Amino acid sequence: MKRKLVMAAVTMLGANAAMAQSSVTLYGLTDLEVGKYDGSNAIRMNTGATSFWGLKGTEDLGGGYRAIFQLEQQFNPNNGTFYNSSSFFSGRSTVGLEGWFGHLALGRDVNASHYAEVSADPFGQNGLVSGYGARGGISEANGGPGQIDTVRTNNSANYAYKFGPVTLRAQVASKDSAVVGDNIPYSTSIVYEDPKLKLAASFIRPQGDHAHWAYTAGQYDLGLARLYAGYGFGQNTFSQTMHNQMIGINIPFGPEQAVMSTFSHTTFNGRTIQCRTAVGYFYFLSKATSVYADVVYDTQTGKYAYGTTTGWQATGTSGSGTGYTVGLRHLF
Repeated sequence: MKRKLVMAAVTMLGANAAMAQSSVTLYGLTDLEVGKYDGSNAIRMNTGATSFWGLKGTEDLGGGYRAIFQLEQQFNPNNGTFYNSSSFFSGRSTVGLEGWFGHLALGRDVNASHYAEVSADPFGQNGLVSGYGARGGISEANGGPGQIDTVRTNNSANYAYKFGPVTLRAQVASKDSAVVGDNIPYSTSIVYEDPKLKLAASFIRPQGDHAHWAYTAGQYDLGLARLYAGYGFGQNTFSQTMHNQMIGINIPFGPEQAVMSTFSHTTFNGRTIQCRTAVGYFYFLSKATSVYADVVYDTQTGKYAYGTTTGWQATGTSGSGTGYTVGLRHLF
């Protein structure tokens, strides 16, 4: 009997020790804004930065190795519905390993090119003023199929290795039956970052035939303001040549306020489809909570549209558009 009690105690201690070496973190973001898009007269309430909640965890395997997982579910806070109705963990859904070799994760993950693209945008590609719009519909997730790349890729293997201030990333994925195209999707990026300077470059070839995209970006902190710039070029599945130039600035006013702005210009086959200015004001109630107001103006709103069978085409109409939002954002 005593032996059984001792063995049970040892087993429980072993289990507790194993659990002590594991950790799971709940995190996320909720952002709700009211306003209208440029080119629309409808006032709507919706998520600004894409709202999500997530779980990420690690387990110490010993010898410098760790098992990792990450799950993110995106949602619309105005009505509680899924942001992506076709999948539950639409943000991320990965499991992997870390060790001396770096970071390896399998599943649905952000493509490697995104880490360079987001570096050009002081808004972090969040909300109405985000770099998705500034890049003129380059991202398939914010336009029609075939507009070059997606932010996230299913059935992918994702690798990252960091040495000093430099991070290398690469992603390769199997073909997705829901996506048109015969390419094996892959992307890669390299990012250098220190407190003052950030430089990034990337390349992505998605599954869609003919599509590819290269991007370079940089940031520099002047002290009174942080400057941003990005340039991208490539083509979509209709072999239309795409170019984008973007500049931005983030001006902090103490720890509680900041003004951000971007200007971007996007063309297909030499025709301007977007010429867009965005300005945003943020007031930080705490490190986790902020209120904001922003406005965008695009001289090309409504002049071009993307067709899933034709690509970018002129609509034959003329006009411009102004959009604005006010919102509340909380990180947890």
